[in-house]
Amino acid sequence: MPVLRERALETEQLRRLPAATLDDLRQSELISLVQPASGGGLERSFSDLLEVTATVARGCGSTGWCLGVMAVHNWLLGLFPEAAQREVFGANARPAFAAVFAPMGKAEPTEGGSRLTGRWSFASGCDNGEWVVVCGILASDAPDVVMHLVPKEHFRIDDTWFVAGLRGTGSKDVVIDDAFVPAHRTMSLLQASAGNCPGHTLNEAPLFRVAFTGGLIIALTGAALGIAEGALESFQEQLQKRVMTFTNQEQKQQPAAQMRLAESAAEIDAARMMIMDACHRMDDDAAAGVMPDEAVRVRYRRNAAYAVRLCKRAVDRLFEASGGNGLRDDAPLQRAFRDLHAVSAHAILSWDSAAEIAGRNMVGLELGPVMI
Repeated sequence: MPVLRERALETEQLRRLPAATLDDLRQSELISLVQPASGGGLERSFSDLLEVTATVARGCGSTGWCLGVMAVHNWLLGLFPEAAQREVFGANARPAFAAVFAPMGKAEPTEGGSRLTGRWSFASGCDNGEWVVVCGILASDAPDVVMHLVPKEHFRIDDTWFVAGLRGTGSKDVVIDDAFVPAHRTMSLLQASAGNCPGHTLNEAPLFRVAFTGGLIIALTGAALGIAEGALESFQEQLQKRVMTFTNQEQKQQPAAQMRLAESAAEIDAARMMIMDACHRMDDDAAAGVMPDEAVRVRYRRNAAYAVRLCKRAVDRLFEASGGNGLRDDAPLQRAFRDLHAVSAHAILSWDSAAEIAGRNMVGLELGPVMI
């Protein structure tokens, strides 16, 4: 992705995707990769989404991240009630919108829907869309976490995105003050996680039977994989031309550099295999109409977080050997280093969280309210 590599510094400086990049993602239909055909999408597999997102992230990590989340949000919309899908896809066949699944808001039931209030952080790509999906705890006799689809005129963006990594994702705060959301634009997060989605009556393809959290995980890990693969390519290019200060030795002649390169390549390959295995298993389960049990879903999250950990470790090792020039703003390796540390801080991809969940499951303890 030479064009995206050329725009990477501009994307960081803007702290959001440039308009030209968003136009490219729409015109190429990459943003519609797992969008339902009923809404004008390509309806491809999550394996395809992983490959495309990784390819884009090799050029620009922030763009790869935004592509993954925006594409999976169009898949998510295919799980909402048909009326919501018609409303959004009917107005724009290639929408781009943000979503935050942490229940940071409160919703009060009212006639025909609910009234929603709250502030949601880390809304990647929120500058680019006409809609946002946010979760609120619906007050009732049996409280539920409910996703709400909200149009742009009912939310505002608070620019809080001043960060070390993934700077170009525009992951700012979204604020909503007492907005009415009709019932057809809501869906229970708990029901979706259990595979019970109103959109199944319209979209019957196996793609829309993929485990909810599993789909989100694949959309996020593709960027991590691509960032690491791009960093590996950059380091290889550097080795071909870098001459060490004082010794005048070519860096590629150094055994230490050769070993760093080989070990990082092995870790990135291992990460790719772990993520692709999850993709294929999710595709197979969905095609067979099987909802993975708790242990399988826990393993998906554990392996995704570990794959990100491997990618981060691989890039850390290469960055350490990149020298003083690797610190410059236009150096791809320092950007990859920062971006992967940002990816690994995501709530779903944090290794500490995923490992704790996996360990509890392995010894037979209840998991509590976690996303798997």
